[in-house]
Amino acid sequence: MKSSPRPRERPEDLQLRFQILSAEYSALVQRLGSTSAVSAARTNLYFVFLSATGVALALISNASHFTREFEIFALAILLLNLLGGLMAMARMLHAHGQTVLYIQSLNRIRHFFTELDADIKPYLTLPVHDDEAGVVESASRHPSLWAMTVLPAASMATLVALVNTFLVGAIAATVYLVLGGSATMALVNAGVAFVIASIVIWGWLFLQLHRIRRRLVIQFPPNH
Repeated sequence: MKSSPRPRERPEDLQLRFQILSAEYSALVQRLGSTSAVSAARTNLYFVFLSATGVALALISNASHFTREFEIFALAILLLNLLGGLMAMARMLHAHGQTVLYIQSLNRIRHFFTELDADIKPYLTLPVHDDEAGVVESASRHPSLWAMTVLPAASMATLVALVNTFLVGAIAATVYLVLGGSATMALVNAGVAFVIASIVIWGWLFLQLHRIRRRLVIQFPPNH
């Protein structure tokens, strides 16, 4: 059964609104695809750089036989990788916020389509509500904070965060070796630094995801 036009709304008004929102829908789909593509490209670029520096360090280590100069060089490369990883995380979290905004807007437009014709709702695959469950396409009405990481940009950010924690551990071990410490104690320092970095980096990551969740403005909940 089709829903009737609201009072004082002419069919011409609904048709115009439909055309405007259809154009907006197409623009949002393009922006969403562009954001996902740029996030994936940045992630690939970061890991290509990370792999290239790893291969370079391996080749130089064989030629230098792990001299002090090599340790200092390796420390500089590791710090550069960590800086690039932190910058990549920040950009991906920003892209995640944009992704959530675009998905919410798309869900609202699909909700408008169901208001025009309630009979099309069973045929729609994507959600028509703009709450958090609709954004992450989860069956749960109360999705957890971890559920936000299923979106592409946030998923890439978690992967880079994991790499960054290992980089911090490697940096701590390298610093200890440069200062003249033993290999055994360098491993201990690496483990301690890894644990601390995991708390700090993952804490910052989930804090940003939590802030994005709090900024959600829900206009069409499931009971609407």
